[in-house]
Amino acid sequence: MKKLILASTLALMSASSFAADDHSGFRVGGGFGTDIGKYQLRESVGDVKYEADPSVVLEAGYDFNSIFAINVKGSGTGFKSYENKKDKGSKEHTAYDLAVEAEVGYTFVTPGDASIKPYVALGAVGFDKDTSALMLGEEKAAVRARGAAGVRMTLDNGVYFDGRIQATDVTEKDKKFNGKDDLLTQGMVTVGYKF
Repeated sequence: MKKLILASTLALMSASSFAADDHSGFRVGGGFGTDIGKYQLRESVGDVKYEADPSVVLEAGYDFNSIFAINVKGSGTGFKSYENKKDKGSKEHTAYDLAVEAEVGYTFVTPGDASIKPYVALGAVGFDKDTSALMLGEEKAAVRARGAAGVRMTLDNGVYFDGRIQATDVTEKDKKFNGKDDLLTQGMVTVGYKF
């Protein structure tokens, strides 16, 4: 009988410790991103210069456990054209994309019950029809690969902060991929809530 009570007590203690380390749940958030690195969303055609505004990002995700998660991200980036340096620019086009990613990392819990998860993600991103035609030379909505590396910190009240660098293949249709020229690299910061 004593062995049964001891085994039951150990089972309850270990079950409560697993419940305390449960990192599963939904996340929603939003933030901003901008292009960094060699490939930037800027171009000059004659005397007119085109430049991209910072991206506005909305995201949702689900953490299955302390290692695996899935993310869905949508963003919009406005483009302006400038004829001279004093010109404030006129709006030209807004590029929209929607990405689905698989994420893998490991969640570390701090003594203050905040969690920090360094991660890598890999997925696919679809562009709207107009952006596909202008940037990628495709008549229908284009789909390309995206990879990312980042760190997400979740406070014990559920608020999270996510910083990442992501690289998206923007190779034009019927052209060979060249990593030096065809990777759009962006830095992104989002804030949200984990349920």
